[in-house]
Amino acid sequence: MTVVQPRRAGTLHLPSGLLAVSGPDTGPGDGPHITLPVPPGEYVLDEAQVRYSYHCECHNAEVTTTQPTAVRLLVSDTPAAAWEMALGPQDDPRLFTEQQTAGFATDGATGCFADAGAWEPLIALFERGLIRGEPDLDGYEDIDDDSMFMHRTWDKVYGGELMSFATTGDGTYPVWVGRSQAGEVTGVVVLAEGMPELLPERDGPLDAGV
Repeated sequence: MTVVQPRRAGTLHLPSGLLAVSGPDTGPGDGPHITLPVPPGEYVLDEAQVRYSYHCECHNAEVTTTQPTAVRLLVSDTPAAAWEMALGPQDDPRLFTEQQTAGFATDGATGCFADAGAWEPLIALFERGLIRGEPDLDGYEDIDDDSMFMHRTWDKVYGGELMSFATTGDGTYPVWVGRSQAGEVTGVVVLAEGMPELLPERDGPLDAGV
């Protein structure tokens, strides 16, 4: 198997300087599962892919395919010197059982990156567009480009945005934070396919150059 270079999937406006990483199916007033302070700005979103071969019985031949496995918000071009698991406000690693992980939970096989400063209006637009199916909704769009990213909402008052992405199912998904030598956030990664064993141990959840 080989890890393919990340593919750009769009950008995300974060005017508040507080990134939310969460399942969009939180309860009313609960807020996002995880928040991380980053400099206010517009950041690149991309996805990593894995290319692998398998024996296709219907064609009786080896077939090579490429599948997306992780999504990332790129904060800086500076290579990450270390990676850490992001914790939610209720997470205490001292109480974790063996192999327990922190992360965001989803009951809808969906996660999202969003501006935490506009979380409530962004989630309201997401629900109106996706769940209620309101036609021609201003502030909501479906993304149809063979990407893990599926829906985008934007708050016209503050400029914050939300981008949802697909996971492989319900459950809890760890959020990895890359930091520079100076301790600044360089990127945030969600392994949506849950395949960290494919990646070199000395690197982070994406290759060392990202």
